[in-house]
Amino acid sequence: MSQESCSTLELQNEIDDCLSSSSKLLEYSRNAETLILPSNQCIPGMWSTEQSVIITEHSNHYEQMTLVIKQIKESGPDAPKPSLPKRPKSKLDSLFTQAKKRKTFNPQELHDYLRSKCVDHCGIDKQFLVEDMWNIQGILSTEQLLNILRRAARQVKRCEAQMLLLYIKFGAFLVRVKAWHEDKYDKNEIKESWRDWLKTNIDYSDRHARRLRNLSRVLEGYPRFGLVGLPVSYFTAGKLKDITEMLSNPEYAEYWRQPLPATTNETPQSQ
Repeated sequence: MSQESCSTLELQNEIDDCLSSSSKLLEYSRNAETLILPSNQCIPGMWSTEQSVIITEHSNHYEQMTLVIKQIKESGPDAPKPSLPKRPKSKLDSLFTQAKKRKTFNPQELHDYLRSKCVDHCGIDKQFLVEDMWNIQGILSTEQLLNILRRAARQVKRCEAQMLLLYIKFGAFLVRVKAWHEDKYDKNEIKESWRDWLKTNIDYSDRHARRLRNLSRVLEGYPRFGLVGLPVSYFTAGKLKDITEMLSNPEYAEYWRQPLPATTNETPQSQ
């Protein structure tokens, strides 16, 4: 496919997105009474301040896109490709009441839920994976199959707990490395920004590094979280805020400050 055809296809996709999003804006405005409103601005049929900002961002973006597309059309296929406006970071779908709501717990419910997800130790038994999980032979009874399935599920949770522990420790290390970089950068001993330095040296995104630093700031002083068999994706910014509130309770904080079992840092033998 020629370069001109590729550019034409890209621009057509932009036009389609523009038309689709413009239609969404019109639909949202017609259904204002169905939108989520913050508790301090619950006026039926009216936009909240936050929602107005989102709508303005998208309106401006697609107005700019319309002008750019008009310029492209008038300039012809031989003109250089212009710079396209960046999409807003906000999402139009966030205006709908149908958007998925984050499940919330009160501090006690969250404490109990996280405890229920704890494993006996973190880590994984490689022997189990090779011999039992992947090389099932012959006809198994339902109970035999369920037994293997339960053991496999335990291993997955142990592995997730191990990864969470690693992410917490790595996040804490990144906090110290970032402080070191800032000192070197201020002294002109390092020329690259933190974002570029991370990307160049370890091919790691600043966004992910920031998320792990935030994770470690909340959880580092509470070793018991190293037994929570949940994926790190569970610990969103909103969830960390809930956990911070939970840990303000001395009883819950004391529980999560307990040290990890001695076997946690060893290769687990039990299944």
